[in-house]
Amino acid sequence: MRNIVFTLGCAFVAFLAGVLVYLYNQPQRPLVSETGIPVTAIELYAQFSSDHLQANQVYLNKVLEVSGQVLAIKNTPYAARIVVLNTGDPMYGIACTLNKLQSKNRLVKPGEKIIIKGICSGYVSNVMLTNSSLVN
Repeated sequence: MRNIVFTLGCAFVAFLAGVLVYLYNQPQRPLVSETGIPVTAIELYAQFSSDHLQANQVYLNKVLEVSGQVLAIKNTPYAARIVVLNTGDPMYGIACTLNKLQSKNRLVKPGEKIIIKGICSGYVSNVMLTNSSLVN
């Protein structure tokens, strides 16, 4: 009986590992062909900070084209650069994780006005955009 339980447990763990490897290596969603919802960084943050449930219905997992001023650029050792757009709130912003190609191609500077296209992945003090690329 123990051997059967042990074998089933090992098979289940192997199955989960396979699913995780598949999901991790899944290609990113191509944003070039998708039209983004135009919104300013200030408007987007205001909508999420006032009623994040309503904003989730409108923006979550959708492609956005967010315009705004660069507040900061963060380099991380394990991922691409993160560009933070100014929202008028000194503590929080729109955190846009650049895709790997964009991360290497063009540098942006704090204070520069940009439009960035990415997938809205939610709100946790900052509004998060993933797989982002610079439009202008």
